[in-house]
Amino acid sequence: MSLTCEFAVLNGSERIVGARMNPAGPVVVYPTGGNPARRVHGVHPAIVHAMTVLERVTRRVNDRVNFRILGPLRAGVRGEQIDLGGDRARLVLAALLLAPDRPVPVERLVDGVWPDGPPESARTQVAIVVSGLRRAFCRAGTDRQVIETVRPGYRVSAENVTIDALAAERHIAAARRDAAAGRLASAAGRFHAALALWDGPVLAGLGGPLVEAGAVRWGELRLAAVEEAAQVELALGRHRELVGELLGPVGEHPYRERLRALLMLALARAGRQSEALDVYHEGRRRLDEELGLEPGRELRDLHAAILRDDPSTHPGAPVVTSMDPGAHVVASCAVPRGRALRWRRTTGPARPLRCR
Repeated sequence: MSLTCEFAVLNGSERIVGARMNPAGPVVVYPTGGNPARRVHGVHPAIVHAMTVLERVTRRVNDRVNFRILGPLRAGVRGEQIDLGGDRARLVLAALLLAPDRPVPVERLVDGVWPDGPPESARTQVAIVVSGLRRAFCRAGTDRQVIETVRPGYRVSAENVTIDALAAERHIAAARRDAAAGRLASAAGRFHAALALWDGPVLAGLGGPLVEAGAVRWGELRLAAVEEAAQVELALGRHRELVGELLGPVGEHPYRERLRALLMLALARAGRQSEALDVYHEGRRRLDEELGLEPGRELRDLHAAILRDDPSTHPGAPVVTSMDPGAHVVASCAVPRGRALRWRRTTGPARPLRCR
């Protein structure tokens, strides 16, 4: 590793005033301002010190434990996977990662590991599990305290680790800011970067009420990001590409009406009106047969708009791109904000509603 530095004479001594890491090549020193006319090759004592400091910082960043919870639980340091042990250790670690920077009481960890009733030695066994995890992280080459002992239990500090879920949350927050500012292309890229971090159901393979309850938050965040990303893609005129991206989520969550409405709108704008109507009828059939419900107003209004070939279902029509998770994408109707599914018992055939 080499370094590119800028130096100046300050109080009779040469001091480093700027430095850049360089993966290869000789150490290159520039005078103040980076004037290449006085380029000097060699190792200056001040550069040796600066390089040592920067290498130490680089090592400090690289020895963080990288945790992945958006899928099967995994951990690694510098690309090397860490053996986390059996299910008991994984459950304890998962509970801590679902609440980063917050102390998780030992009693809560005990309930998560033994939901049907803990043994008398449960607290001791949790302490043994935590000790084993700490040894595993140490053997992997990190000198950070990944799991801290704090009253009334343990805590994972987000400052000492990286967690894919927190990275996804930051991407989504940035995407929402970009969308609100009208930077739709940037918003689309950030949404896709966030969604790419998911590798299956949150903490796939682990069960129990503690893990399942904690995983709900991240599952809901993913669905909200899918919907908001679809709104942005529609606003950018990418309805054809969007159809394939929405088929999977709609199949996984058939009762989530906002997803179904977005797929219908993408199909209609791609000139596939008959398929858009099929998506509506399939959703209505499932709601009726499996839940005894009728579609909510959003789907009914969009269905009516497609039937009458409303201009709002044509390519190039404006799309609501508010990043408020309660905002809906519906033809030209003013639709009130509400839940993804309208819980109303079926009393008869659904009547088409007029757009107001």
